Amino acid sequence: MCVTATVNSTIATYELKSLNQLGWMAIGFGSHMANSPMVILWQTVNGTVILSQRQATGRVEPLPVTDPPRRATVALRDHTSQGVSTILAFDIPKNNDTIQSLVWAFGVTAPAADPSAFIQQHLDAGAFSLNLSKELEVASVSASGPTASSTQLGGPSIAVDPAPPQSSPVTASNLLHTDGLLVAHAALSAAGFLILLPLGTLVARWARVFTPRWFTAHWFINVVLGIPLVCVGWALGPLAVAQRGRAHVVTPHQICGVALIVLYIFQLALGTLVHLRRPKDGKGHPPRNVGHVVLGLAVFGLSIYTTISGVDRDAEESGASQRVVVAICIGWAAVFAGTYSIGLLFLRRQLAQERLGWNVPESVPVPLPVMVAGTRASSELVAARRRATTVVNRLADDGTHDMFSPPAWVSSLEAGGEAAGEEQTRTEMRQVQAVPVSLSAFI
Repeated sequence: MCVTATVNSTIATYELKSLNQLGWMAIGFGSHMANSPMVILWQTVNGTVILSQRQATGRVEPLPVTDPPRRATVALRDHTSQGVSTILAFDIPKNNDTIQSLVWAFGVTAPAADPSAFIQQHLDAGAFSLNLSKELEVASVSASGPTASSTQLGGPSIAVDPAPPQSSPVTASNLLHTDGLLVAHAALSAAGFLILLPLGTLVARWARVFTPRWFTAHWFINVVLGIPLVCVGWALGPLAVAQRGRAHVVTPHQICGVALIVLYIFQLALGTLVHLRRPKDGKGHPPRNVGHVVLGLAVFGLSIYTTISGVDRDAEESGASQRVVVAICIGWAAVFAGTYSIGLLFLRRQLAQERLGWNVPESVPVPLPVMVAGTRASSELVAARRRATTVVNRLADDGTHDMFSPPAWVSSLEAGGEAAGEEQTRTEMRQVQAVPVSLSAFI
């Protein structure tokens, strides 16, 4: 946004030039937003310029003022667009200020064609001062140096007197530092919410039918890697907003960001509860398990929307760049949805494995068969008992024993029937019945 002022004997004319997408532009006569008389300009779709004089009690929407201290009128000139820049101007009676303090703001959403219409919060704002000690007979005098530098930063460009402004709280270094925070906020948040968390979700969906170590990978991605990136990236957003002096939790991007971090924390807590309170028999899926899955998918969907809403409100990004980012987000959402949906084809296999006690997150060893009193614990007997326990903690069941008593072939081996025991071993291995044992059975 660029501001140009022209002063004659009784009238001061202010020109507001849009350097980005034009919604509305405003300046206020004061050093703070609160209680400063403001003049807000915007253009309707048919080219009509709407002028609204307002005042705010704080960092809230300014309300129309019916009797302002100085009444402004739309300047009688052709408000044409120069390339992508639109110039709107207004006239206002001159006051006796020689050094004039002003605030500026602009938004990218045009209000309705009514001076009292609702105005969406500004995209950027700041303060500056003007030296009005000279009266100019010409239309305007431009200072090319300040205009070139401040235009690139999105701040106000002052063109009143060849002398520079007396003060400018919105400095180049501050804006560049803020832009760096926003870039870091976007990069870290995208890495956490759009890459790591969806990856952890896909690992839980796909790997659980192939390995019992799926939970370790799921936990490592979401907790060890995800928490630092998500928390640091999210915190940089409010920090950048505070440095720009803008309001918090008012735009859709900010509101969704707060909701997103709350859901993420709740998701972590719910996942911990699901893992610590697994069913004793290792079967079934309580509502908390289903809720954990649904909430994880909701977090990813909200992350996509939050990213898109954040890109759309950045007027410094070109339209082409915004479209590329939005296309990437939509494409990644489609890839994730398709990959996750294919993983649901393994759901039947997962449930069958859970009934057999396979691929559970924790591997709790099943006790060896209880030794019969007076039995000689020979090396052959120990080896036979080890063969009875498979790598997935299963015991063969021929109907002659339970999980705490030896099968018939072990008993025959203990009685000295080694040959018979070996024959029974071959018969025993033909049918295996898994007996999952929960940790809670031994606590």
